[in-house]
Amino acid sequence: TPNVVIGIVKDPRGNILPNILVEVKDSSGNPVRAFKTNALGQFASATPLTNGVYTIELDDPKKLHQFDVLQLSANGQILMPIEILSHDAREQLRKELFN
Repeated sequence: TPNVVIGIVKDPRGNILPNILVEVKDSSGNPVRAFKTNALGQFASATPLTNGVYTIELDDPKKLHQFDVLQLSANGQILMPIEILSHDAREQLRKELFN
């Protein structure tokens, strides 16, 4: 179905992340969809978005993982599944040591 958002959330090592909060906001910053990743790290919208530009914000209730804000354009086409990778303390330490 066009404009349906689906995806998976993982840590930098490829491990799935369950119970991550995923919020889709419209161009005005208003929340239009909210999900929680399932036991397999997946999330999916039951209804399509209207055409437009959206941001996707993620939050880890345990505060172990951080995420970049993503931008999504819905234009009446089928959206490819999104793979979202977190930033965690281990990854941050690796970047500081090797960059």
